[in-house]
Amino acid sequence: MNMPAKVFTDILLFLLFLLLMAAPHTGSVAHEWLGMALCGVFLLHTWLNRMWYKSLSKGRYNFIRVVRLVLNVLLLLSMTGTLASAVPISRTIFAFAGFKGELYIRTFHVFCAHWCFILAAVHFGLYAKKFCTSLERLFSCTRPRGSRLAFSCFGVIFAAYGIHAFMQRELMYPLTMRSAFMLWSENTALFLLDYSAVFFLCAWTVSVFFSSAHRWNCLFSVSNISTRNSCSFKHSVCKTRSNV
Repeated sequence: MNMPAKVFTDILLFLLFLLLMAAPHTGSVAHEWLGMALCGVFLLHTWLNRMWYKSLSKGRYNFIRVVRLVLNVLLLLSMTGTLASAVPISRTIFAFAGFKGELYIRTFHVFCAHWCFILAAVHFGLYAKKFCTSLERLFSCTRPRGSRLAFSCFGVIFAAYGIHAFMQRELMYPLTMRSAFMLWSENTALFLLDYSAVFFLCAWTVSVFFSSAHRWNCLFSVSNISTRNSCSFKHSVCKTRSNV
């Protein structure tokens, strides 16, 4: 029922994250209003996926589920830090509050914003397969033959470019709270491409890792079941022979 809303909300969140990272190009006024829009869409996303919160106390917690929970909590914390630190440095929406907007608050805001961007990409990677399935159902489309190989090749190439963009944009500085400003780029399209590539790199890496982990987990479970069945069979045979 909420599938179209979830899909379009996820797409809108990605676009808002991307535009918010381009603050030097959009200007401070647009940046603040985009931030308010992100806050609203994020709350909508949380409400649409409220069943996840209800499921936290149910079921067993294996390694994959624990990692997912930790990453989602970190995303919530980084989002909270980003929004909370945005208020004191606001020059438009919350200008009436009269905050001075000290440099260390701006540094913390840039730090939280970049981690929020990275963790949002990681979050998307956790549920990328589910998102792609919902997208296919929504638009009633099927993957053409050979598309998996083509997508895999594209993924490797674009992820490699994401590594280049990460290094070129010197993102380690804001991610380690050593910079209050972002590296300037005169080309807006290139800036958006670079950050899109970094987002894809994080999402793609996590998606591949968890798909592999899930596959190994399934194989391990099947192996355990087979071992238990074999032991049960041997035990029943031995019991039958002893009775004879």
